[in-house]
Amino acid sequence: MRVSFSSKSSVWWIAGWIALGLLFLISFCIDFTNVKQGGAIDLRNRITGIRLLAHGLDPYFYKWQEPEPPEYCDPYNNPLLPVSKTTATPAFLLLHLPFALLPYRLAQFLWLFLQWLCLAGTAWLWWRRCALPWERLLLAAFVVGFTYTAAWRLHAERGQSYVVLLFFFACWLAGTLDGKWGNSRWVGLLAGFLVALRPPFLLLAPFLFLHRRGQWLGAVIGLLIGIGLPLIWNADSWFKYSSAMAIHSGLYRAGTDPAPPPERFPPEIEGVSTDLLANYVTIPYADFSIHAFLRALGLEPFPAWPPLLAIAAIYGAWLWWSRKKEIESLLLGLAIWYFLIDLFLPAYRNNYNDVLILNIVALGLIVSARVTWGLRCCLLALPMGWGIYLIAPMHDALINLPTFFLTLGAVLLLCLRSRPARRRAA
Repeated sequence: MRVSFSSKSSVWWIAGWIALGLLFLISFCIDFTNVKQGGAIDLRNRITGIRLLAHGLDPYFYKWQEPEPPEYCDPYNNPLLPVSKTTATPAFLLLHLPFALLPYRLAQFLWLFLQWLCLAGTAWLWWRRCALPWERLLLAAFVVGFTYTAAWRLHAERGQSYVVLLFFFACWLAGTLDGKWGNSRWVGLLAGFLVALRPPFLLLAPFLFLHRRGQWLGAVIGLLIGIGLPLIWNADSWFKYSSAMAIHSGLYRAGTDPAPPPERFPPEIEGVSTDLLANYVTIPYADFSIHAFLRALGLEPFPAWPPLLAIAAIYGAWLWWSRKKEIESLLLGLAIWYFLIDLFLPAYRNNYNDVLILNIVALGLIVSARVTWGLRCCLLALPMGWGIYLIAPMHDALINLPTFFLTLGAVLLLCLRSRPARRRAA
């Protein structure tokens, strides 16, 4: 029997989706294998941090010593530094409380599942908003392809949490796009809570004032909830957080990172070999921030505020210049600015931050009728990330190439012209 052209096309579409599904599953299995080999060293300081916070102790300046409870022990907490490795806000630490109540090894694997759930949830939120089949397939291919980069491998193996922020931000962006709920206090509640989770989300405030004033009450309530809940356990947690971040900023800008001295730890911590708990898989990583660039030029320690004031001024100018754009273009801009502001913070900017590009690519597909140069730059970053993951370690400049192209793509998308509203996906 002859197969019509349309039937052949359908077969190829189905084959494409099946292939992406299999690649998605294989990628998860690789992450699972990586996690088995180490202690998710970035997750560890947040788990110990929320345990300390929940017991009224200070998670930001704490240094473990015997015979204190091993549940508070983070092998990477350098005793030569005045601060701990915990840099998450008290509100963000609180999200880890259910995991902190579990044995650490179990929590470690559940956190891996949560990372993948947030990744899949973000993809689903945007997939259902894509209007055309090719957009949906390209979005799914980008998400799956991203999981094969060094950026995602590092995020998953270290137990990082930027994908959680990605998902919450995607929920707010998609909610704000909704014709019925976009200006409601319920969506605003999430905006305020995002600020408590990570202060750079303050960039949402002027947008709400200009375009979504109906969200303001919810945003204030969400912010108060995020700030207030940690105070139940530790009344000065936010003050300690602020003080610790100021110290972290100074250490980072000065390039101060002394090698820790030999320390004695129990042979097992929470039933896990200490050697395994302190182990990690070698995956390429490098600092990519304005302060790393300034240090390379010999300008250290460079003050923290000039770069932040500069990016804030440019952001304010963009808000005013683009105030008459359609809402989809404005939200694309917000996703881009949140991605860019990380480059200007006085803090280490690792390639696991690159996961934030997924909201940008998705909105870029929704806003534009074609694959623009900005999207092409983002797509080009994927094979670079694949190569870096396979050929590790590499020179720092090469490790940063994918992030450079993602940043370039984001900037090009920021310059995208506004156009008439698109038809919505069914």
